[in-house]
Amino acid sequence: MTVEKTFAVEPVVIPENSVGAARILAQISKPGNVTADMKKLRDLHLILEGDSPLQNRSRETALNGALTVWHRVRRAVEIGDWFDRMFLAHNLPSNQPDVVDYARSLSESLGDRDKEQAWDPWKPVVHMAAGFRFSMLRSGRANYFTGSNLPRSVCVDQLAELIFDDHEWISVAVAAAESRMVLIRFSAAQHTKKPRFFMLDPTFSKNTPPT
Repeated sequence: MTVEKTFAVEPVVIPENSVGAARILAQISKPGNVTADMKKLRDLHLILEGDSPLQNRSRETALNGALTVWHRVRRAVEIGDWFDRMFLAHNLPSNQPDVVDYARSLSESLGDRDKEQAWDPWKPVVHMAAGFRFSMLRSGRANYFTGSNLPRSVCVDQLAELIFDDHEWISVAVAAAESRMVLIRFSAAQHTKKPRFFMLDPTFSKNTPPT
């Protein structure tokens, strides 16, 4: 028997190029003001191309802006981890020891923080935060967006690689995010805010800079 469920979403088009990479990063880093972090990533693109940031921003300001995005993405990766822990806790058989241990450690990772306050801003994109984290693990980047005291150059290099060098992770992240969105609906759970539906669009130029 076919089961259908409908729900309202906000579509986000993700081309498989530097635009799409930057768009995913900006969506999960600052879901309440995506444009702000897209501008930071655009300035990073200009610097790496040997140009000057827009609006007379200095190179130092632009690099610090990219570092800010890195730290926000790091937070989003943590949010994605929380999401998967909670989902596993409620939707997989309890006779799988590894899964049980993984789910139980959610309370430890939260510490004394209130869950709703801690991840409320990410609710529309929490499935993508989890999908992005999954794509980092699948592409051998488990060490990306970890640690709190990495040199700025390391953080910038990680962003630059994801945006400009390798785009195979994009389709993995989008597929993982989509599957999590579907599973949420079919497990009787609900997004408390309108979720953003990320869809691939491979028709854009592969060389288009973030805009």
